[in-house]
Amino acid sequence: MYIWQRFLITFSAILFFSASVYAEKVVVKNPQTNKGEKYVVSELKEGGKFFHDRDYTITGIPKEFLGLPQILSSADSLGGVDYLWTFDIDRPATVYLAFDSRFPRPEDRKQDPAGWFEKVYTDTKKELFLDAPHPKTSYWIYKSKKAYPKGEVTIFGIDGGRHPDPIIMWTIFVEEGKAVQPAGKLTTVWGIIKGQVDE
Repeated sequence: MYIWQRFLITFSAILFFSASVYAEKVVVKNPQTNKGEKYVVSELKEGGKFFHDRDYTITGIPKEFLGLPQILSSADSLGGVDYLWTFDIDRPATVYLAFDSRFPRPEDRKQDPAGWFEKVYTDTKKELFLDAPHPKTSYWIYKSKKAYPKGEVTIFGIDGGRHPDPIIMWTIFVEEGKAVQPAGKLTTVWGIIKGQVDE
């Protein structure tokens, strides 16, 4: 290998490392529901809190997610088709939702609008864990298929998953992503969904 090739590889690695280290995080504000429930912005870290009102820890986080902004729910947060969850982001971002594996998968739950979840989110096939002092429990990680644009993010109505128990066991985190183009397919889907919700 020529010296200039080695230099180019080394220089590229330095640029990649610098971008990774110094990239700014998405700023998340005003997490709330249309029912007035409390959500708290934190940072996703190994051994950190899973819920804002319990000492349960979060473990087994895939390393690429460490340090991302996290939105903590209460351990008793409710879900349902009549719920809306909203929060603000200061730049385009991919949204991740991690759901309790003891409950049905989110795509199999009641939703409003019907079927919105699988149109907007996909299973990453990765997991993290609700942990001590709670028994270790796996959570499935889903991600938005496209980045949400800067501004208000809305997560539409979805059941807690275990009828008649309305508790929704989940956590939310976000990662900077490329903005959805206006002509993109997902933008159209979101427009249809929002129109149905607003009716």
